Amino acid sequence: MDIVKWASQLSANLGTISVRQHVAAVCRFMNFYHLYSQGQKLSVQDQTMSVFAYMDFRGTGTKHLNSDHLLHALDWDGVAKTTVSSEFKFLESYAGSDARTLDRRLFRLPMSEVKNLRDQTDDFFIHLAKHRHFWADLRGDDNIRTPKRFRPTSRQKGFRPFPPEEEIRLIIAAESNSVFRAIWILLTYGASHRISEVLNIWQVGILPSSYNREFFGIPADDLPLVLIAHPNESTWLGDFNTNKMTRMEYLLNKYGFQPRPDRSSSDVLYAGFKTKKLFGDYLIAKTWWLNEGAALAFNECVNEIQAFHLRHRTSRKHPYFFINMFARDGRLGEPLTMKRVSKAWADACKRVGITPHVRGRNLHGLRHFTKFYMDELRLSASSIQTMRGDHSIISQDEYGQCATKVNQALTNMKH
Repeated sequence: MDIVKWASQLSANLGTISVRQHVAAVCRFMNFYHLYSQGQKLSVQDQTMSVFAYMDFRGTGTKHLNSDHLLHALDWDGVAKTTVSSEFKFLESYAGSDARTLDRRLFRLPMSEVKNLRDQTDDFFIHLAKHRHFWADLRGDDNIRTPKRFRPTSRQKGFRPFPPEEEIRLIIAAESNSVFRAIWILLTYGASHRISEVLNIWQVGILPSSYNREFFGIPADDLPLVLIAHPNESTWLGDFNTNKMTRMEYLLNKYGFQPRPDRSSSDVLYAGFKTKKLFGDYLIAKTWWLNEGAALAFNECVNEIQAFHLRHRTSRKHPYFFINMFARDGRLGEPLTMKRVSKAWADACKRVGITPHVRGRNLHGLRHFTKFYMDELRLSASSIQTMRGDHSIISQDEYGQCATKVNQALTNMKH
């Protein structure tokens, strides 16, 4: 019951997928612990070390162990140390920040529930001896710390490649599907949205520029207004006179399904939503167009897509804007999936002779390009922060950095 209560508390602040990951890590550790201890009562110190032993085996896996080894039954593949580090944090959040409290709340899974993983081998501790000695030597004293080998290596995220503008323009020009063409334009020249945020845009989120004054107190600019709204908590449903019903409530009441970020990760319509900074009573963010010609080209696509929505009355089934316009089956008019967009991007690259997914030729690479483009426009860091929706001004430093800029600067200096 403890883990159920803990999961319920987590769900107040975390999404379904994250809660599942937390619970899975604890359950996985409980199974490991019963095999590791073989029912023996361990000291608090040894219990804490069992967590580090768990991390060791999570990193190396158990498939390499002999078939008569008790842990071989876990049948684990090795995982990346970033995964190991994350699971250690999950265990900390379950047991408390003090490692010495682990014995108070963990290890309550009945032995009967893991008997299918048990083996009656008598020399269990012999098999584990070298691991026990390894951790004991590593510990050295009572000051227990996460082993350094499980701490993620610091990595500089700069100099990430992204497609040059001439390639992006070729891709956009050759795209005949107005839905995908609109997405490529929006990701490139629309102030650095993520593809998951774009897939969460509603039909009522594409508006005439006159709405700028209503939402943001700025004059109309004759460019389409594209709103990024919180998929759960935003109350913008297309009418300023509606009550304060949230989008989550609206989706459940009208359509009987949850927002896309709350769906299972195995659901084809799942599309996450990160911590973009949102504004006002409606919890929305504005798309700031970086290129007027691109915005007008986007608007041409919007006209075609909106005509499709009206003709097929898609709002009877869902509120989303970016949909399948040319499917020949039941997917016609249904919201685009992440998988479909990824395939369309790969096809779009190949169409103009570009190899996708190499040297930043991917959808996230467009987000890096957009930050580079903002720098080229000499926008201030604070303006870029607002346009991107970053909570921290330093977040933008991870984007738009490329070796080409440094090389060009040095070349200019030499000449």
